[in-house]
Amino acid sequence: MNINPVFLKELKVRMRGWKAAGIIALYLLVLTAVAVFIIYTVFTDLYTSSIDPQVSIGAYTGLAVIQFILIMFIVPALTAGAISGEREKQTLDLVLCTRLRPISIITGKLIASTGQTLLLIIASFPLFSMVFLFGGISAKEIMQLFGFYIVTAVTIGSIGIFFSTHLKRTTASTVFTYGTLAFLAFGTIFIGVFYIRIFYNWDYQKFLPILYSNPLAGFGSLLAEQFGYYGGINAFLGLSAGSGQNSNAANAISPWLGNIIFDVVLSVVLLIMSAARINPVRKSLFDTVRIKRKIKNKD
Repeated sequence: MNINPVFLKELKVRMRGWKAAGIIALYLLVLTAVAVFIIYTVFTDLYTSSIDPQVSIGAYTGLAVIQFILIMFIVPALTAGAISGEREKQTLDLVLCTRLRPISIITGKLIASTGQTLLLIIASFPLFSMVFLFGGISAKEIMQLFGFYIVTAVTIGSIGIFFSTHLKRTTASTVFTYGTLAFLAFGTIFIGVFYIRIFYNWDYQKFLPILYSNPLAGFGSLLAEQFGYYGGINAFLGLSAGSGQNSNAANAISPWLGNIIFDVVLSVVLLIMSAARINPVRKSLFDTVRIKRKIKNKD
């Protein structure tokens, strides 16, 4: 089986020192602290004689939210410098001189950059398995959550790769990546609320299509669908759409499934655009056209 050489090279470099192990240790330490706090709270409650399944839901939700937040913060930092870092070290031309196609270079960088995040997600699986001690959570629901994590991480990584190929500095790439992520997470909600207020005067019961691009809406709808809860902020944003809870949303797709579809399409588009950006053949063609125009203008 042929393994992408860019991925192998990046994997060896990233896993060589203590930094990777330190990130994994710190990541698991945070999740472990949350898990221990939840367990300690449950078993020190003198007013309960049995374990309430709601405790399992609370522990599962707490761990899920913490891990989702960590993914949103970690992935951009790992991917925003994938190509711009090569450009700053003046090694990008050497990579482009190989026989690898631009799309192979891009996907190799993406897999290597998000591979650390995927490792963090997999390493946290034993912590999530503790919820089985309390009941109320099935293996299917945990697999759905981890699948959503992986798709979200790849999408954020694709955004970071995209800006890394189009911007010369890693700092600028990182800022634009976090800015885009902030827009998807909070800007779409602001636009949705503004739209409902102006055109419907808060009388809007359907799911806003723009929120299919919102990772927070997708994550919230996944947890809501797993636990059968559709009140509060979920109802305000229309997150019950697609859940079969009202007639208006009977034929709508679940927000978290819609978010996954949006993420897959966005990732493919961004990766293709990134590969086209670093394609040396494309640059040489543009340079040839530019030279011909200069010669023609001189004549």
